[in-house]
Amino acid sequence: MRTDGRRKIKHFPPSASPPAATLRPGVRQHEGVRRLVVTVVAASLLLSACGRARPRENVQPPSPGVPAAASDVQGIYRTIHQGVMQLRGNGTFAWILPEGPGASGGRYTLADGTFTVVTDDCGDVLGEYRLTVGGQPIAGKATLHFVPIRDECAERARYLTIDPWVYADS
Repeated sequence: MRTDGRRKIKHFPPSASPPAATLRPGVRQHEGVRRLVVTVVAASLLLSACGRARPRENVQPPSPGVPAAASDVQGIYRTIHQGVMQLRGNGTFAWILPEGPGASGGRYTLADGTFTVVTDDCGDVLGEYRLTVGGQPIAGKATLHFVPIRDECAERARYLTIDPWVYADS
């Protein structure tokens, strides 16, 4: 039990803040820093929301139909069996086939829908396919369909043709 008597307590209405003179010097300084930080964060959010969003330049899903050249299908594709394939515009590619040989790569050419390929895991054996693009030119909707013309490498033929390859948002 305290015996020092009654103390005077100042109450401030919720909308008012205590006069600056009643605050300790360090508290006044922190309040100024806090206001500055809040102002800078609010301005940053406002400017980023009002800024012009640039479209991503590396995301260009292929158009439906028969692709004419490698640049028409470059990008990253996935299958429902966890396969991932990156076709590059320079005629090289890499793929990861978890249910098959794993990671591999190779070279390809594409001319008027004829996809000719050589992969590391099949040696110098050349594969030839008819390639078409289906779906819509939207990531997650555009698909590559490979139909074998001839390929002596059965494993490569299996993984190129077992599922459609769906363009991923890269």
